Amino acid sequence: MFKLVKSMLYRSAHGLFFYIAAGLVILSTIFFFGNNTKNMKNHVPSSKDKSVIVKYEEEDPLIVSKHMVFGPDSYFYNVPGQDVIYQDSLSNMNSTEMGIFIVSILVFVFHVLYGVYFFGELYTKGAIRNHIAAGSSKRNIFLASLLANAILLIEFALIAAAVILVFILVCGLYPIIYVPAVTVYLLALYLIGLVLSSFVVLVVFITQRPLMAFLAVIGCAVLLYFSFGSASLMTAFETKYEPDTKAWQTFCKEAKEHDLGFEWYLPVNDFNLYGIKKADGTVYDDFLTDKPNNEYEGDTKAAVARVLWRLNICSILLEAPLFYVYPLFRDGVFLRYIAVSSVYLCLITAVGVIVVKRRDII
Repeated sequence: MFKLVKSMLYRSAHGLFFYIAAGLVILSTIFFFGNNTKNMKNHVPSSKDKSVIVKYEEEDPLIVSKHMVFGPDSYFYNVPGQDVIYQDSLSNMNSTEMGIFIVSILVFVFHVLYGVYFFGELYTKGAIRNHIAAGSSKRNIFLASLLANAILLIEFALIAAAVILVFILVCGLYPIIYVPAVTVYLLALYLIGLVLSSFVVLVVFITQRPLMAFLAVIGCAVLLYFSFGSASLMTAFETKYEPDTKAWQTFCKEAKEHDLGFEWYLPVNDFNLYGIKKADGTVYDDFLTDKPNNEYEGDTKAAVARVLWRLNICSILLEAPLFYVYPLFRDGVFLRYIAVSSVYLCLITAVGVIVVKRRDII
C-alpha cells in the first residue's frame, strides 16, 4: 500500500495543478494574513492608555487572552487586581488567531478543489485500472488514497505556515500566541479538514466522476451552512433566565473602582455566555433574573441541541471567531472536535472499504 501512496505523491508532484493550487495558497495566505497584521505589532502605546507600553518580552499570553471584560461605557480590558489596559496585546493575539483561522479555511478550500481534480483524474486517466492490473486491491487503493490525501493536506498547511513565518520575519511582526492552545487548535483544524477532504475522496471513489463528486461536496457544504443557522441548534446557547444587563455592568464598574479582581468569563463548553468570575474563582451570576427566557425551549431540547452542535464539526467556524482560541482550549472544546473528527475518520474509512470493494471500476 505504501508503494501506492508513493506513486500517488510522485504523480501529484509532477502535475501542474498541484503547483497552481500551492501558488494560490501562497498568494491567499499573504493577502488574507496580511490584512490581519495591522494589530500584530507590540512595543506601541495602548490606544486606551498612552502611558502604558506593552512589551512582548514581558507579556503573558495566557493572562492577556483570559481577562477580557466588556464594560458599562465601552469595552475595556482589565487584569484582576490591577488597573492596566491590555488593549494592544489583546488586539495582537486576536488578530493572529483570526489570521490563522482564515488561512486554514483557504488551505482547506484549495486542498478540496485539488483533491476532486487529482483523485478524479485517477479514474479519468485510467490510473486506478492500471493499479488493479498490477495486482493492487481496490481496498488498498482506497486506503492509499486516504493516506495520500492526508499527506497532501499537510503539504499545503506547511506551505501556508512557511509563508506566514517569512511574512512575519520580513515585516517585523511580533504576534502573540499561547503555544499550547494554538497547537491543539491547529490539530483540531487539521483533523476537521481531513474529515471533509476524506469525504471528498470517498465521494470520488463512489461516483468515479470528478464533476459528480464536486457537486456532492457543494451540496454537503450548503447543508452544513444552513445547519449553522438552525433554530434548534442555536437554542443550545440560550440561558434559562433572562440576564439583567444593568446588574452585571454595575458589578463590573464597582469591582473596577474598588480594585476587585474579576473577569468576564465565557464557560464555552457549557454554552453559558453569561458569567463573571471573581479573583477567588467563584462565578458571580446574580445578574440573572427570575424571569424565564422565552427563547429557552426547555432542558430536554437544550440538551439535544447541545449534542447536535457538538457533533457538527463545522461549528468551529462559528465558535472560533466568537470565543477566540484560549476559552475554547481552556474548556476542552478542541478536544471534543478532535474526538468527533477521529470518529468520523474511522466511519469514512470503514464505509469506503465496504463500498469501494463492491464497486465496479468503470
